[in-house]
Amino acid sequence: MRKVVTARPETNLTDVARLMRKNRIGSIVIVKNGRPVGILAESDFIKLVALGADTKNAAAEDFMHRDVVTCEPSVTVVEALMIMRSERLRHLPVVKRGKLVGIISIRDLIAATQFSSLYVI
Repeated sequence: MRKVVTARPETNLTDVARLMRKNRIGSIVIVKNGRPVGILAESDFIKLVALGADTKNAAAEDFMHRDVVTCEPSVTVVEALMIMRSERLRHLPVVKRGKLVGIISIRDLIAATQFSSLYVI
């Protein structure tokens, strides 16, 4: 699990894309009061461009996925992988008592499975 880069719901899409590029990440969690309320992934930006969205004037909350699938910090590598596979996700926010504490990427899980599938994330 690593530190997560976040944006607020009112952040415009251009700034969200810049944050993702600057941090070399494939998704950004949209938070309000420390709680995840949405997520945007790089694949969403392909759709936005195809739709001709005005990324300078559109807010993250207008296009984010609102049903954010999350996990607890105690999840095992295998459990996280199963969640990501069943939900077809590449990024899984980690929450503790509803507050965002990190994020797991599919790359993190691939690296973790090189050692053991029993580690707790």
